[in-house]
Amino acid sequence: MNRSLIVATLLLAMSPGMSYAQNGAFEQDLDREIDQISAARTNPQAAYAQTAPAGATIAPQGSTNGQPIYILNQATPTSTAQVQQAQVQKQPQVEIIGSPVAKSRAEQIRDARQQAEVETENRIVEKLEQSRIEDEKRRASMLFGGAFEQQSAPQPVQQVVPVQAAPVAVAAPVVVDNSLKEETVRSVVREELQTAMKKPEPTIPIETRYFGAIVGIGDYPDVKNVRGNYALGASFGNIYDNSMVVEGTFLYSDYTVADFQTNPFDPYCNCYGPKMIDVHQYSGSMAVKYMFLDGLIRPIAGGLVQYSYRTYGWSKDNFGYPVKSDEVNSHAIDVGVVAGADIAFNNRFSLGFDFRYMWNVASRVNSQPYWFTQYPYFGTPMEKLQYYTMSLVGRVNF
Repeated sequence: MNRSLIVATLLLAMSPGMSYAQNGAFEQDLDREIDQISAARTNPQAAYAQTAPAGATIAPQGSTNGQPIYILNQATPTSTAQVQQAQVQKQPQVEIIGSPVAKSRAEQIRDARQQAEVETENRIVEKLEQSRIEDEKRRASMLFGGAFEQQSAPQPVQQVVPVQAAPVAVAAPVVVDNSLKEETVRSVVREELQTAMKKPEPTIPIETRYFGAIVGIGDYPDVKNVRGNYALGASFGNIYDNSMVVEGTFLYSDYTVADFQTNPFDPYCNCYGPKMIDVHQYSGSMAVKYMFLDGLIRPIAGGLVQYSYRTYGWSKDNFGYPVKSDEVNSHAIDVGVVAGADIAFNNRFSLGFDFRYMWNVASRVNSQPYWFTQYPYFGTPMEKLQYYTMSLVGRVNF
């Protein structure tokens, strides 16, 4: 009996991972071992089969002293399969179905526009390159006399005798990033297109305004009894691009008609006529002139349209006889030419000579009845005559 207790104690000491914290549990295990030893004496095989723990291997009975040997911690195929099955997690099958992305109308139009831009840029690049090739050919033909075309023409192929050459190491191919080159070409094309599509901005003409004072004299070259006394006036105008002149002028001229009538008494109207008549002429004109050359002296030429208002008056005593003092007036539209030259002393002041020659286009005379019997009888009315005005003009720019 003591021997059995010693064997049971040794077996408990050999079992790993077993600890006994309480005396009651130890006593229960001890009793169980004693029962197993007793049963082993009666039927050793049955006792070993019942008491062998799961996963243990029982050694044969022929061991020393007839005691079984237990080999613990041996994993069985069933336990290994259970562990592997525990490690594999089976998830439910989920089907993900996505609808195809449909582009909006705006995206489709944008893609079409981008494609059209790419095609247009490609065509422009082709045209530009072709034009540059043609220009180079023309330049080469002018410089070398067709040598460029001879060089570019295909040469006859000569048969070459194959020569055994030493093997040459093949260099690694150089990869060229065509995307950067294409992007550079596109940027250049865009700049050229923008430059070509830009409308040239209209140049604003340089405008200079001026005021002029006029002093001169007028004359009627076709008659001898009309004498010019003086002429005074003023002008205002604009100079565009330092060449084109648009000018408005007001001019007052004073004339005297002498020897109007040699005999003061006219039997046709039973009245006396004047011997001398004073003529006051008020003219307003619009002229367009062009200034030639640049420098100190600048010639000027142009044309003008003028409206003239004339008044005729005389004294009450001519030839010692009383004469009726009535006034006569007239209206006339004239056209003419203007010529002259300016001497520019500085950018602000200039002095010039102005010559204007006029022809009548239309006229109307308002007078008393006896004027019609006297005035047309002796010659052509002044409104129908040609005349000119010579004057000096001082101009101030501002």
